[in-house]
Amino acid sequence: MTQPVIIVGAGVVGSLLGKFLKQKKIPFVILEEKNSFELSPARTVALTKDSVSFLNSVDRRININQWGTPVKKMQLYQDKDLNTSLNYVDQTKLTTICSLDKLSSKLHEGLDGDILWNSRIEEIEECEDSILVKARDKNIKGSILFATDGSNSKVRVMSNFDTEEWFYGQRVYITRIKYDHQNIARQYFLKSGTLAFLPFDDCYSVIFCTNTNEDARKELISLLHRFDLAKASTKIEPLVGGIELKHVRAKKLFSNRIVLCGDASNSFHPMAGQSLNLGIGDIMQISYDLKAILNADNNALEKYNKTRNKKNLQMTWIIQSLFGAFSNMSGISELMLSSGMKFLDKFTNAKETIIDFANKN
Repeated sequence: MTQPVIIVGAGVVGSLLGKFLKQKKIPFVILEEKNSFELSPARTVALTKDSVSFLNSVDRRININQWGTPVKKMQLYQDKDLNTSLNYVDQTKLTTICSLDKLSSKLHEGLDGDILWNSRIEEIEECEDSILVKARDKNIKGSILFATDGSNSKVRVMSNFDTEEWFYGQRVYITRIKYDHQNIARQYFLKSGTLAFLPFDDCYSVIFCTNTNEDARKELISLLHRFDLAKASTKIEPLVGGIELKHVRAKKLFSNRIVLCGDASNSFHPMAGQSLNLGIGDIMQISYDLKAILNADNNALEKYNKTRNKKNLQMTWIIQSLFGAFSNMSGISELMLSSGMKFLDKFTNAKETIIDFANKN
């Protein structure tokens, strides 16, 4: 291969693809519109066993098991009532929580000369056997382009991919709270949104999705008191975010020599914590048919599209079902939902099936 693979976006998914190509000695370049890596100390990610295994196989120095925080139990609450707990009987952890900054930093190691910062895409031209990307003061010709530039993907928009989207009517905020979590995660389903507490080092990483128009910090403190976490309310770091949540899905994940990966192909509500894992799953799928996909073989691209779209649609259905059920709790529907969760709590095999599905990218 004489022409490089072009990757647009130097986030986790794009950098992971770059790492994998470097491992296979395949030339590539990553175009990133930002000037440099931006730190976001409060952000954490929940990684499945599939994700951890693949990341460590691409570069053993990543070694997530040495610095990530394992989750041994996930408690699900309907408002303030504990309805069920998810945990493996014979295994020690459900998932691993790690710092997004540290994961990104480890993925960027060794890619210094491969990432072109401050490279905002201005034009894309598809040719029969190549693709030309014009980015500010540089033109790059490559064999194929992978768009890993997030839910607001410029590549997806500029290339006229057919998409569907809707808004959840919520904003997401993140923060951290000092807490003795004992490696137990908590997920609260509220009428106003969702509230997740993920164990991370000596803190809870908090992901708060709410439809409030009031002060989000005040609402969070009020919820902490309501959920018997009042002591933690004095240890909250400043909330960051406030981004309006929306779902975006590309109906087809490739067009000639352009392939969508990660949030560029399908973005999700953060309540399930699966967005990054599914993006990593995209790279795993590419790795299975690497040579054919890099050659823009239509059969391989169709297989990628079918396999990943199926997984994305399954996760979208699960999230939409949860969102619809919990955001409309009232009367008999609330009672049925509560009874259903408590019924599930009695069946270990059913819960492990749910965990198995969630742990597959």
